Amino acid sequence: MHIGDSMIESELDGAEGPITFKPFLYILMRTDLESMNPGKSVAQGCHAANQFVHEVEKCRNDIDGTSIQGTPKDVFPEEVENIEMYDYWATRTGDGFGTTICLDVNEDILRRVIAAGKNMGMFAGITHDPTYPLRDGEVTHFIPLDTCGFIFGDKDELKILLGQFNLMP
Repeated sequence: MHIGDSMIESELDGAEGPITFKPFLYILMRTDLESMNPGKSVAQGCHAANQFVHEVEKCRNDIDGTSIQGTPKDVFPEEVENIEMYDYWATRTGDGFGTTICLDVNEDILRRVIAAGKNMGMFAGITHDPTYPLRDGEVTHFIPLDTCGFIFGDKDELKILLGQFNLMP
């Protein structure tokens, strides 16, 4: 059985009880960069969201391609739970996305929060733009830069980690 097949989806629909999680995708946008204007922020946030989806699908494919004894849920319980939460999040609206919140952070906080999220077993990552545009007079330089990050999980579980941050202006 592949992750996302009807058996797993029916479990989310209540076969094991009501759904009690509230999946949120948090984008952590660096606001310590003067060059990070609203347009760049939107673009970088899209990069982070696409990176998140890519990492979920890579994890799903890695599990599906593994020869294992037992069910995926028995062998990879944390990964399967995160993928199930993603599937619920991505189908809740019928449009391929769920609740996404963009928070205001600096580089140091970005790195700490992403590391903590990974330690908690969440899908989390830093978005590295290899060609971030930086204008200097008449010249635009394209520099490699960590611009933002993402962390995905249950809103209540992430509250302790993210509750003190402001929404991005």
